[in-house]
Amino acid sequence: MCRFIETIRLQDGVIGNLGYHEERMNRSVGEVLHEKKKFNLENILSSLTLPPKGLHRIRLIYDTEIQTTEVNPYKKKEIRQLKVVYCNSISYDFKFENRSELNSLFSQRDECDDVIIIKNYQVTDSSYANLIFKKNGQWFTPKTFLLNGTTRKQLLERKIIIEEKITINDLHRYENVKLINAMLLLDGPEIDVSQIVG
Repeated sequence: MCRFIETIRLQDGVIGNLGYHEERMNRSVGEVLHEKKKFNLENILSSLTLPPKGLHRIRLIYDTEIQTTEVNPYKKKEIRQLKVVYCNSISYDFKFENRSELNSLFSQRDECDDVIIIKNYQVTDSSYANLIFKKNGQWFTPKTFLLNGTTRKQLLERKIIIEEKITINDLHRYENVKLINAMLLLDGPEIDVSQIVG
């Protein structure tokens, strides 16, 4: 049976995006494992001893049941340069524990800190985060994402970012790029698009 990962932000005792994470877990088990399951994350997390201060990452591995839980301090990686890599066959619609294809693409980053994955000339994601690109003060995210992350969904619903078709040839039209996921919110560092290595 395949297993999934859920990564949840814990900031000073406050859990982020709980409903989005719960919805994704239930959808993953339903659509991939064809099991009707209703995880109750509030109950699951209330059984853990959670640190009241600092930034922590809660990591759940699960199938139809929670298999392991971890709570660890989180330190953001410094991302200065991104390498463009190509893969037309990659599929990561669900947050699977098996990340071998993503890890293989990440290994192609050379001296860069992470990758931008191009599928059929369309910009998708980095190896571990969704991407947003700034143009004229507005942030845009590719329609051709690999994984519809919880932070991406929330920012779209709040109309803070806009979905847009972005191809490899469009990158020069933007000023900056930013990585977003459950642990990297909109207040993270911006990377100048000149730091995207082709």
